[in-house]
Amino acid sequence: MFKEFHYQARGHGHLRDGTPVQDRTNYLSRGGVQVLCLADGAGSATHSQFGAQAVVDEGCVVLVEQFAEYAASNDGIQVKVDLLGRLAAKVAAVAERHNVSPDDLASTFLCVAVSGDRFLGAHVGDGVVGYLKHGDLRVISGPDNAEFANQTTFVTSARALESMRLFRGSLDGVSGFILMSDGSGDSLYDPRTGELAGACSKLIDAVGTAPGRQSKNSDYKKRLRRLVNVTIRNATKDDCSIGILGRQAAQ
Repeated sequence: MFKEFHYQARGHGHLRDGTPVQDRTNYLSRGGVQVLCLADGAGSATHSQFGAQAVVDEGCVVLVEQFAEYAASNDGIQVKVDLLGRLAAKVAAVAERHNVSPDDLASTFLCVAVSGDRFLGAHVGDGVVGYLKHGDLRVISGPDNAEFANQTTFVTSARALESMRLFRGSLDGVSGFILMSDGSGDSLYDPRTGELAGACSKLIDAVGTAPGRQSKNSDYKKRLRRLVNVTIRNATKDDCSIGILGRQAAQ
């Protein structure tokens, strides 16, 4: 069983111009499956906060429902088609309620799901997914920024299926995962080397070894929210979101 932490903070740039926080995170644990999702709403899209919320909500539901099928499937393309289709349908439904185009709800999408001895995840757009395995911090999926740092792919983009990365594997030796938007990546990821900051290991360990039962106001969650609100957010103008699954490493 993994412990979790997920949180999004409004960036200083958005505070100054009155823009709402456009990052979203969500977590769902049901039927022996734990799912963590994160999305970064496009700054250029008028309703991207609603799109980000839609994909993290639907992503959690889909992966709880379909984990066993997706993890066992030999057809990774079909898994991506199914998952992206569910996300796009949810975004379209939300867009209809707001009487706008789905493109107005553009966002990235990052997720990790774990169950039994297996994990799977997917990634569209910028942001980073990493994990801690046998004590080594590794990037599973780095940012998709095409040619420029401020350009990426969204769930609603024409090339979303082509861009989506699907990853699956064994949990043997894995003590945790970390997901982050590009705002948090300004502190926790080095694009020049393609490596995560060593602090990510400490964050995963802090979640995995946190004492006591999980709750919204667990002491470790309060400490991590303060870290995001101050240290990580002060390094960028962008919104900052982060999701962590952590478990105590086997002795």
